[in-house]
Amino acid sequence: MNYMINYDLTKMSIKDKIGQLTMFGFDGLEVNDDVIKLIKEYRCGNIILFARNIKSPEQLFNLNKNLQKLALKELGFPLFISIDQEGGMVTRIFNGSTYFPGAMTTSATNNPNNAYKLGKMMGKELHTLGVNMNLAPVMDVNNNPHNPVIGVRSYSDKPEVVADYSWEFSRGMQEENVFATAKHFPGHGDTNVDSHLGLPVINHSLEELEKLEFIPFKNAINKGIKAIMSSHINFPKLTNDERPATLCSEIMTDLVRKDMGFEGLIVSDGMGMKGVVDRYSTEEACFLAIKAGINLVCVCHPYEPRFETYETLYEAVKTNRLTVEELDERVKRVLEAKKELVLNDLNLNFEDVKHLVVNKEHSNFAYQVVEDAVTLVKGNPIKLNKKALFIGMLPMALTIADDTDGDSRLIKGFKELENLDVNIIDVNPTNEQILEMVNKSKNYEQVIFTTYNGNTNKNQIRLIDELAKIDNDLHVISLRNPYDLFYTKNIKNYVCLYEYTPNSVKALVRYLKGDIVPKGIIPVIYE
Repeated sequence: MNYMINYDLTKMSIKDKIGQLTMFGFDGLEVNDDVIKLIKEYRCGNIILFARNIKSPEQLFNLNKNLQKLALKELGFPLFISIDQEGGMVTRIFNGSTYFPGAMTTSATNNPNNAYKLGKMMGKELHTLGVNMNLAPVMDVNNNPHNPVIGVRSYSDKPEVVADYSWEFSRGMQEENVFATAKHFPGHGDTNVDSHLGLPVINHSLEELEKLEFIPFKNAINKGIKAIMSSHINFPKLTNDERPATLCSEIMTDLVRKDMGFEGLIVSDGMGMKGVVDRYSTEEACFLAIKAGINLVCVCHPYEPRFETYETLYEAVKTNRLTVEELDERVKRVLEAKKELVLNDLNLNFEDVKHLVVNKEHSNFAYQVVEDAVTLVKGNPIKLNKKALFIGMLPMALTIADDTDGDSRLIKGFKELENLDVNIIDVNPTNEQILEMVNKSKNYEQVIFTTYNGNTNKNQIRLIDELAKIDNDLHVISLRNPYDLFYTKNIKNYVCLYEYTPNSVKALVRYLKGDIVPKGIIPVIYE
């Protein structure tokens, strides 16, 4: 249902206006004293959810229903309830609903309509669960194989491919009443630093950015994307200084608003990330971000200064560092956007809508996309007709954006292959593990090694090089970034699956059994 929103900025208090510009996180699976304080006392108008807030679809449905009831009672406006549900390796909702594939998996199917269908299915589930803003898709062009944080979260290293698939995903999601968010503007693809851990620098000129990084964002703006997320990256040729883009009016206002004509919401990346707080306090950075043109500042975690941020913003308005005109301009966009929200009937129970979330059609389609993405990049498909040594690792969280961490259940999928001797090593194997695996491999005619971001865990590449010296049938299978061939020439047989998820493990087992023939197309230059 549409919630009728009427507002008069001249009658709203400063505190209420500031609250509409905040998107804060909290700990807990239900409405607790902390989140009540955020909304009731600090007038927080928007919430960001993480895996820590989610136990099951029913619990999430009830949490969001109760959050909206609280906000409507206390604030008179509904909340934007946001989440990073990209699919693949950045997934917040694991149990019960559909486990959707990630960006590069989708583009490896060579069918943009799959992106549209996935966006529509994901949008239906998110909206049903009470999430109305997805901080996805990634529209970064991953044109740097050394990139430690984007990788398979991008659709491709080709801007036209990223533009096509990311918009189709966004279109599907927005048709189901979930705001899509293009991230991370002006582009996080050509970095070798994770902005969670430091401030990346991209020295591209405006002309260079126009030819590559801007293409997906401009396409999305022209077609109706509802939100854009800023990046904590320094673009010195745009700003002539060392500030991250999030804090720069030259980028957030002059470029996004005036030059590109974007009228939707600009959302900040997490304001506790090192790309910001190495140089500014979170509180000051939030003020500078809103001053620069941001509409929603994200302070994601309870140990970060959420209440202090609110006080800092209030003081900035009282002392005219942030003018009432600037405040009103930012708030008006938020409230106008909320007029587009379609809320669930808050009297419904989960059983009334369960069929929309626990949905066999969705889960079957999500799996089929993963299977269709299996890509034989080099060499021959495996014929598992002898005793084989399998070397793998658990899917560890490699960035703060990840929530997948050491899920040992995934290894069980390989146990049904009786002729596999399964060995689990560290993501960045030790010298001792490398020596042990090499010595073991001498006793087998066939070796399977599943890599997991060898581009940032270089001892995986060392192990490939050592295994390749032995005269056996070596098959390297990538379960995340597909760049192993970029770092070694010693791979004769190479298959990519682009993610390490329950669906990809199922597809890999079927591949090893010979039940599927790889038909995916690798979406990046790999050597």
